[in-house]
Amino acid sequence: METKEKWLWKMTSTERFFEPYGIAYQVTFTTREPLPEEQVLRALSHLFRKVPLLRTCYGERDGETWLREMTREIVDFEVLSDAERTEDLLVKLQRYDFNKQAGPLWCVKLRPESGSSTNGVLREDVPGFPHMYSLFFVINHAITDGTSNAYICGFLVQILEDVLAGKPINDTEQLGIFVSDERTKKAMQEQVAVMKGDPELQSNLVKDYQVLKGRYSLLKRVFKGVGEEKARSAILTRDFDAETTAAFIKRCRAEGVTVNSTFTAICNFALVDVLVYGGLEQDSYSLRSDHILNARRYWNGDTSQYLGCHLTEPMHVIVEIPRDFNESFWDYARLTNEEFQTKLKSGAVLLKEAVKELVSESSDFDPSFELEFGISNMGDMTKKVTEGGDHVQVVHVVRTGAMDKVPIPWGHFLHTFRGRLTDTLVYNTSFITSHMAKLFSERIMHYIYESLRI
Repeated sequence: METKEKWLWKMTSTERFFEPYGIAYQVTFTTREPLPEEQVLRALSHLFRKVPLLRTCYGERDGETWLREMTREIVDFEVLSDAERTEDLLVKLQRYDFNKQAGPLWCVKLRPESGSSTNGVLREDVPGFPHMYSLFFVINHAITDGTSNAYICGFLVQILEDVLAGKPINDTEQLGIFVSDERTKKAMQEQVAVMKGDPELQSNLVKDYQVLKGRYSLLKRVFKGVGEEKARSAILTRDFDAETTAAFIKRCRAEGVTVNSTFTAICNFALVDVLVYGGLEQDSYSLRSDHILNARRYWNGDTSQYLGCHLTEPMHVIVEIPRDFNESFWDYARLTNEEFQTKLKSGAVLLKEAVKELVSESSDFDPSFELEFGISNMGDMTKKVTEGGDHVQVVHVVRTGAMDKVPIPWGHFLHTFRGRLTDTLVYNTSFITSHMAKLFSERIMHYIYESLRI
């Protein structure tokens, strides 16, 4: 049944920037009974009707691209075999070709897991739930972000739980409020007004941006020409057990450093090992990492219901570290944390565009992608995705995003779920070889364990 065309809003600059990118999540869950295909399809149909964001597509209006509601229900669902490697499947799904004019801008693939375990999760970990499946949720980045994806996965898990339990589902009750980034734009305007009234703040922000000018990525310089001619994304995931995760979080808190800042410091030391492997031996290294921030942190009031693509520009953090990891590691972690928290609280990331306009451009050099690595940290996703219920138990989550459409070497997708830390490294093969990715990931794991010993 078709409905009347409803226009939402003209595509924003944020949505236009992220429109080429695809996001692919893998949600692994177990069930008490074999999962009928029609039950999953029914749950997806309810999800479509209950989540406004998932009824979105694009349309042309007066020569411009707008977001609008789909005029009829379409659910893109498929059951897969387990023949294809998970990493290869996720990369392929990141490039999924959506019908952007008719919709939907998302799809779901279900894969029964025939082996005894997947992603290091044993079926025996959840007694009484012997049947294991991986659900791949893929969506166009223009209409969503990590926070929205986590909530949507949680909505689906709970709807599937109700379907399997035989409970009635009210499709008129909507889940989440889909909004444009006008609240972020308002926060940016407020910060610009503050900056204009504070000459010292403006001067400091200009100096911080000027540091990036003429600063090139060490990684790209050292490993120039090692990658493949045609860029593609590749994936490497590392999971930490509950005991290690708990010990790591506890130690971070004891040292007065966030998990994100500690992980960034650890990545810096691991990156130094990669640079040394490439022949760059120095006493110290000045390293830049970029961090994806949830723009909702700068909104007023309760933001938990708002879905959409609500991200700031990447926030850069530059720290000087020594060649060797030693007993002073936590001092460097605190230095990283201080730099990160100062920028986070100042709202400086909201002023990047305004600051760029204040800096005279003396060359065509663009520092946007001259970083060593990026981090997207979702923290603890357990409450958003949910653990499931009496019929479905979620045991593992992997987050990925395409990394081959921009000149960035690699990025980390970090989170915890049910007390376990997961780091998925997505790398761009035009800059990074599989050996480099494995070395980087192995050294990160090594330094996480070392940070607990010193």
